[in-house]
Amino acid sequence: MTQPSWTRAAVPLLHRPVTQHAWEDVVFAHWRHEPESLQRLVPRGTRPDVVDGSAWVGLTAYVFRETRVPPFPSAGRLGTMTEVTIEILTVDGEGRRGVTYRTVDTDNVPAIVAAHALLGVPYTFAHAGSRRRGDTVAHRSVRHTGRVRHPVRWVRSLRQERPAETVRPRHAASVRVTAGDPVDTPLAAELTTRAGIHARYLAQTLFWQRQHPPLVVRSARLDRLDGDLPDAVGMPGLFDREPDSLLVLDGTTVRYAWGGVVR
Repeated sequence: MTQPSWTRAAVPLLHRPVTQHAWEDVVFAHWRHEPESLQRLVPRGTRPDVVDGSAWVGLTAYVFRETRVPPFPSAGRLGTMTEVTIEILTVDGEGRRGVTYRTVDTDNVPAIVAAHALLGVPYTFAHAGSRRRGDTVAHRSVRHTGRVRHPVRWVRSLRQERPAETVRPRHAASVRVTAGDPVDTPLAAELTTRAGIHARYLAQTLFWQRQHPPLVVRSARLDRLDGDLPDAVGMPGLFDREPDSLLVLDGTTVRYAWGGVVR
């Protein structure tokens, strides 16, 4: 029997949490896609999750605060960051409905190192920031591809004041929305309440369980969406049309734990 989407995140963690975070000012933007067009982009043992007749690709952007690695206390400012992600909604053979990140862009270097080494989540260095004024929420991420690929050379190029075109930014994403009224529909719950993360790690596909209280999401009006970040992760043209679903979450607390090997 399929588990109701709004109860997925209430399932008790199978293991002790490995991380805990406060999520704030979350923007969920989702686009409909044909499942066949996404199959090559998801890990072995998973497939694009078909919801309301479509597979879905998402841009999710948010602020992480109060990051903890139990049993240690909050990391304070070191655990605060903006993350801008491109993701695909996925499901595995056991029916666990999660997300597969194509990228998680942030400027928090410890998080990047830990995610690659331990979780298999494709974090990428970018200058990322957020702003909120009333009901208007904005997030932006700008990669410097030179620094991502060759960090030492990138710093040297800045010190030597090479021409601007040799160090100009590439692969950016910018989104600004204005939140509206609460939304309580099965589709909104399916798109925002996922049981965990499907991640490639070496030759395996891992599942990391996600737990949080029931989400109270709001509708949103799109004020701005631009950038070429989708081009870098195999989804060119994603931002050429407005999202088919646009939602905002003011905040929640999220815990992650080991969920098992998919295959």
